[in-house]
Formats: sequence, structure tokens, C-alpha cells
Amino acid sequence: MKIKLADLEKMLSTILLNYKEMYGNEIKIENDYYWAFDEKEIYTINEEPNDFSLGQLTDDWETLQHNFKSDNLIPYDLQRISSILTALSIEKPI
Repeated sequence: MKIKLADLEKMLSTILLNYKEMYGNEIKIENDYYWAFDEKEIYTINEEPNDFSLGQLTDDWETLQHNFKSDNLIPYDLQRISSILTALSIEKPI
């Protein structure tokens, strides 16, 4: 599978604009903690995951803000963004 980053960027932008229209510029997320599975086990679908832990949305968001302000976003930050987007899609469907 190949993904065109320009298309992905447009899709995310469109969805975020829809959220802004519906909820304004800030959205409160009720849940904070979530199950985080080891990245090596996510795509091993023939076995139940054994290595999981708790993740925290507030920690993800604070880290993202810090990394963004210091111009130090890293590839792992995509996982943090993904956790936040997952929470939005579950708690605040549009």
C-alpha cells in the first residue's frame, strides 16, 4: 500500500476544519488514559497481544506541544497524534 502524503494532509485538514465548525477551536476530551499496545504486536493479528501498558492523552498532548514549540517533533509523535485523533473520533464524532 502506498499513501500520498499530500492526500493525507488534505484529509486531515478537512476533518479538522469540520471539527472546528462543529466544536470551535478547543475540544474537551473526557477520557485520559487508554490501552497502548507494543508497536511490534499491533500488526501480529494471529496472536493476542501480551505487551500492553497505559497511555495518557494529557501526557501525549503536553509532549506534542513541547516538541512543537521547541521545533523538535519526532516520528514517534505521530503515535501521540494518533491517540488524540482516536479519542476525538470516539468521544466527539462529527
